[in-house]
Amino acid sequence: MDFKLPDQETESEESLLATLIIRNKAIEHCLYLSDHEFYQKKHQDLYKTISGMLQKKEPVDLSTLTSKLKKENLLENIGGVRQLMHLVDNCPMYNTKQYVKNIKEAALTREVKAACMETLDLKSKGESLLSIAQNKILNVISTEREDNIKNLKDIIINHLEKLEQANINEGGSSYKIGFPALDNRLRIMDGKLIIIAGRPGQGKTSMAVTIARNMDKQGVKVGFLSIEMPEGEVVDKWLSMESNVDSGKLNKYDKLSKEDLQNLNDAAAVLYDSSIKIDSTGSLDIIDVERKCRKLKISGCQVVFIDQLSQIGNRQIKAGESTALYSENCTRLSRLKKELGIPIFLLHQLNRSMKDRANKDPILTDLKQSGRIEEDADIVIFIHRPEEYETRENEKVLLKGKTKIIIAKNRAGATYIDKNIIFNHELTYFYQGY
Repeated sequence: MDFKLPDQETESEESLLATLIIRNKAIEHCLYLSDHEFYQKKHQDLYKTISGMLQKKEPVDLSTLTSKLKKENLLENIGGVRQLMHLVDNCPMYNTKQYVKNIKEAALTREVKAACMETLDLKSKGESLLSIAQNKILNVISTEREDNIKNLKDIIINHLEKLEQANINEGGSSYKIGFPALDNRLRIMDGKLIIIAGRPGQGKTSMAVTIARNMDKQGVKVGFLSIEMPEGEVVDKWLSMESNVDSGKLNKYDKLSKEDLQNLNDAAAVLYDSSIKIDSTGSLDIIDVERKCRKLKISGCQVVFIDQLSQIGNRQIKAGESTALYSENCTRLSRLKKELGIPIFLLHQLNRSMKDRANKDPILTDLKQSGRIEEDADIVIFIHRPEEYETRENEKVLLKGKTKIIIAKNRAGATYIDKNIIFNHELTYFYQGY
């Protein structure tokens, strides 16, 4: 097999650089293009200079670019003024998107083949070799993102613009989960790992489905990775929520009235316009979860929900080592949220031992195999429904639906308990009480 590195996309590199000089606005098509993806060093230097100038809103033309290259002692490295003039004079039509695609494709091909060659040099066999090969390939970053190494002065300008924009936008710049008191204290934005935890039966999936739909209504593109529950059951929750039809009637013989069916059809029409993407593949390894999350991000998702941590495997962890399994998988998801730059909501279980305490309110040490999970999470949200622990029927009736949502950890703000959340048993969703 021939693993010779592919030829560089010289024509595309030159054409893109010329296009940027002639038409500065074309930089908007280079959002995910990094200078290291150019094959030739002189093209890397030239692209880095041009993109840096445009990022600071400095106009780029032959004159300003020449001055900048001289100041940075790069003019001779890229071939001098004559090379710049040659680029501009020989520039074809401005097919910027295609140039970017060609450059990224060539760069990705080089990285993948290099990873394959490294794998072939190893002496591992069988499962061990497969695992190493998978990790090497997955480490080739193909998610179209920018190099994160930047000067502080470059970051400050963009960051101030974001702060000013957030200041004039009602609600700021973070995503809202649909519960005002909690939204005032949370910052759901950029790369964050948010744990939603509770004992079985407390409504973790219902809460995730509720938040996902609340975000969807705001125009946020949501990805839902349902490892535990089939897609039909997830959809049932949204249909019930939108139609006000008791979820207990669904999938049962002769339970739905004509009015119920009409309401369900009306709800389906509303959900038809939803942008939520669902993957309900079961029994996933952490490698599969990472791959699917990357695909969801590439497809446009701005937030991803994963239901749930206990259902994610890891071929590299020996069977029975649950602490190591949960910790390693949670750490990898923490790295992934930073790589993708989007919030990841991860559902998780609580320890059974809390049932024996007088005070049943969850605390961080109740997280199942807490360890690294508590450390890696940016936000930890507990769902606590006292009715589930009440044995007296009259008290159980009084507590029906009453829910405490506890922000037990919040890197960007204070902890908080909202006691005015209601769980609708029949429609299996949460809403703000008063």
